[in-house]
Amino acid sequence: MNELLNPQLSDPTTFVQLPPLVKAIEEAMDNPESSFEDIARIVESDAELSQRFLNLANSHFYDYPIHLGTIPDALSVIGLRNTRNLSILLSLPKLLPQNPGFPVPRDDFWKFSIAVGLCTRLMALERREANTERHFIAGFLHKVGRPMIGAFFPDEAKEIFKRVQRQDTHYSQVASSILGFDESEVGAAALQHWRFPQDIYTLVRHHNKPVLARNNVTTVSLVHIASFLVSALRLGDSGDRFVPEFSEAAWGYAGFEESKISIVSDELIRQLDSVCKVFLDKI
Repeated sequence: MNELLNPQLSDPTTFVQLPPLVKAIEEAMDNPESSFEDIARIVESDAELSQRFLNLANSHFYDYPIHLGTIPDALSVIGLRNTRNLSILLSLPKLLPQNPGFPVPRDDFWKFSIAVGLCTRLMALERREANTERHFIAGFLHKVGRPMIGAFFPDEAKEIFKRVQRQDTHYSQVASSILGFDESEVGAAALQHWRFPQDIYTLVRHHNKPVLARNNVTTVSLVHIASFLVSALRLGDSGDRFVPEFSEAAWGYAGFEESKISIVSDELIRQLDSVCKVFLDKI
């Protein structure tokens, strides 16, 4: 994949540095001598992140029947294996601010991203997939490369955005024609530098064309369908004027029952504001 990218994207210093707290959580999880309580104490050391974790555990995302008042309680619901990656997602809206190269209002872009994450997870729940937080993470991150293109290649990014707003085309197509790659490759490169699991950055890399994915084809297809559905429902703003091209092959790979689309859509609308507040409200 990297041979297709601008050399700038192979440089780890290109990408924003993750908060020290994320690295501390990662190191603790890699240490076999660390306990659940050790990791909980690391999370508790940051007041803002702790509050966001508590708000997520008490949101419609989990619909837990009782109020969770402590970080150990919240992490027991969220699961330790998701703690490190979700701590990055909870930090990203601040780490990647709006920029002139990608002038979509910050909250609108992240609302779209959150909605795709929720939609992907809800479809995975209907399919009774394991670890559905992984699906949320992949959907949330699938277009994270767009604000990065705006930051890394400001002149080209302005031209991309201008053409998308004036022509009957999509961001990915214009980005590929101008840069030689699109946001899916930039996003996947970032996730590699941030040490996300291979299955997640593979999902981000191939969400535009699931047919090219060699592994995790079902989940890649769920992200593709979720992105199309959220665009059609006009939830947030991805930077495109039109819904993305839909892959009929993705529908076949996903094996998702059409009759369940309305169930997923209704539940997505029910959860969206609650989860957006977790990520976007000031604390």
